[in-house]
Amino acid sequence: MKIKIKLVESLWLLAMALFIVSCAKGVDDSETFSGGVTNAQLESPEEINFATTTNADGSENLKLSWSVVMGAGGYKVNVHNMNDPVNPVAVVTDSIIDGSSMSFAKLEDTNYHISVLTLGNEKLNNTDAQMATEKDYKAFEAVATIHEGESLAEYVNNDMPDFAQNLEQCIVLEPGVTYQLDAIADFGMNAVTLRGDVENRPTIVIGTDGGLVTQGGLKIKNVNFDCTAMTNQIGVVTLSDEPDASISAGALGYVDSNGNSLGTAAYIINNPIIFQGCHFTEIKNSLIYAGTKPWAISDFRIMNCIVELNSKGEQPFINFYGGGRAIRDLSIQNSTFYNLLATNSGTAYFIRLSNASNAQPQKNWGVSGDFGSVTIKNNTFYQTFSGKDFANNIPSRNTIKTTVVYNVFYNTYRVNKVFGSSNVKTYNNNYMYAVASGDGKIQDLDNTDKTTYGIVENPQFIGPVDNEPTLVNFAPANTTQIYENKAGDPRWYE
Repeated sequence: MKIKIKLVESLWLLAMALFIVSCAKGVDDSETFSGGVTNAQLESPEEINFATTTNADGSENLKLSWSVVMGAGGYKVNVHNMNDPVNPVAVVTDSIIDGSSMSFAKLEDTNYHISVLTLGNEKLNNTDAQMATEKDYKAFEAVATIHEGESLAEYVNNDMPDFAQNLEQCIVLEPGVTYQLDAIADFGMNAVTLRGDVENRPTIVIGTDGGLVTQGGLKIKNVNFDCTAMTNQIGVVTLSDEPDASISAGALGYVDSNGNSLGTAAYIINNPIIFQGCHFTEIKNSLIYAGTKPWAISDFRIMNCIVELNSKGEQPFINFYGGGRAIRDLSIQNSTFYNLLATNSGTAYFIRLSNASNAQPQKNWGVSGDFGSVTIKNNTFYQTFSGKDFANNIPSRNTIKTTVVYNVFYNTYRVNKVFGSSNVKTYNNNYMYAVASGDGKIQDLDNTDKTTYGIVENPQFIGPVDNEPTLVNFAPANTTQIYENKAGDPRWYE
C-alpha cells in the first residue's frame, strides 16, 4: 500500500485573534546594545526561530525570536495567514518591536509567512536594513490521507516518515469512513495530528489487539472511537515501553535545585497529547495509560468530547499508576463523561498518578519547570466514579494552580481529592448530587465536597443517560440552578 504524502499547501481559514507580547530584552541606544555600530547600513536578523506556547485555556501562541542586531533601533514585524496563498490575510501589520521576540495567537492548522526588518537608529546614525528576513511557518511538515479500505496501523508502522520532534505531521481520515484498528499503531517519536471532519466524523473501531502508542506527542481531533471489542490494551493511547534516551530528563538538561542532573528519573513528552471533538463508545479501562516507564507529560488535554465508559473500575480513566510519573498541565474542558456501570472497585479513580511526591513538576522538569496546573471546567460527570475517589496521588505544591469551576458531578465520589493541599485553588459553581445505592457501589456525597467545593442539587437530567454518545442527553432541568448558571458541558444548552 502506498499513501501519497504531500507538503501542506492550504488548510481552512479560521477567524483571527491576535495579541502581541514584547520581550524584556529591549534594544536601546546604550553602548551595550550598539556594540560600537554607528554610521552603518544595518542587516536584518540572520534567522527567525519558532516556538509554540500554551495558555491556561488550551489555546496556543506562536513565539517568534531572533538574534539582536547591534546598533538597531527596533524591528518591524509582519505576519500573514497563508492558508489561502493567493489571498494572504494580515495577522500582524508593521508592528514595531523593541526587543528580540514577540508572540501572537496561533490558530489551529494554519500556515504563516513572517518577515522581520531591522530598523535604524537615528542617534547612532544607523539606517534601516534594505531587506527583511522572511520565513514560512508550516502547521504540518507533511500530510497524508488514509482512504477507505486502507489500514491506519500499516501506514503508521511502515509508511509514515520520521521527522524531528519540532516538525508536526498530519494524518487525515476521510469523512464518515469507518476504519478497523486490529493492531497497535505506534507513532514513535513523531509529533502527529490525527484528524477527522468536524461535521462528519470518521470512526476507528478498535479490535481485540488494537490501540495507539506514542512517545512524541499526539493530537486527535474530530474522530469517533468504538472501543467495544478492545480487550488486550489497557489504554486507548498507551505511552511506549521503549522510551528514547534523548527525552530523558537528564538528556533534556533538567536539573534539581543543587544543579544535579535528573538523569532517567523521568522521560518527558513535551509535545501535547490532546483529544478534541472526539466521541468514545464503551471504554472498559483507560483513555490514556502510562505503561511501565516513568513518563511525564507536559500538556494533556481533553476538550469538547463525549466519553462513554463501560467500566467495572478495574483501571483508572487517566492512568499513570504503576509506571507513570506526572502530568504538568492537565486540562479537561467542555466535555461529558458517563459510566454505564456503578462500581466500588479499589482502583476506580478518574485520575490516578503513581506517587504524589514524584509527580511534583520540579522532580521531572527541574527547577526551571517548577510549575503546573489542573483545569477542570464546564464538564458533566456521571458515575465517574461512584464508589471511589475522583483523583489519587495529585501532587501538592504552591506552584501548581488547580481550577475546578462550572462542573456537574453526579454519583461521583470525593471530587475534593483533585486538590493538592498546597496548590493554589480556584473553585466555584460546581454542582454535586448522589443517590447512594446501599451496597457501596454508589456512595453518598462526601462531606467536604458538600460543604466546601460543591453545591448540592439534583440536575434532573433530561436523559437518556445510558445510550451511545450521539443519543444521550445530559441537559439539566430548566428549573435548576445548574441550568440557570449553565454549569456542565455547554453542548447540553445548545
